[in-house]
Amino acid sequence: MTREAPDIELQAGRLGRVAVVRLRPNLDMVSAVEDAAKQAGFSHAVVRSAVGSLIDACLEAGGRQSTHEGPGVEILSLTGEVGPGGATLRGTISTPAQTVHGGKFVRGENAICITLELVLQEWLPE
Repeated sequence: MTREAPDIELQAGRLGRVAVVRLRPNLDMVSAVEDAAKQAGFSHAVVRSAVGSLIDACLEAGGRQSTHEGPGVEILSLTGEVGPGGATLRGTISTPAQTVHGGKFVRGENAICITLELVLQEWLPE
């Protein structure tokens, strides 16, 4: 059995400024992270850390979407990047039933519950 090498794209650059952001309830998480990066003056950014909760969560993994009902779906981890084409956010969540799920957060389907605090770091591509 032979395995093909995955497609890898490398980008040269360096890290820049850091922004600590608090996002308010009822905002779509993906869009709100994009807006926060824009307000900080970052055309490219990486998510360094986050803590918060969602009303409900919708994740994509393995080409399938799954919805997890709240309220109060806890974000256990959040990583991703923001670029000219928008944000791609991935992470893990814990539901009120104490089940853990992971994947890519679906745009428009992940409204912030109480708050979401995150750290964004500027990426300066060469």
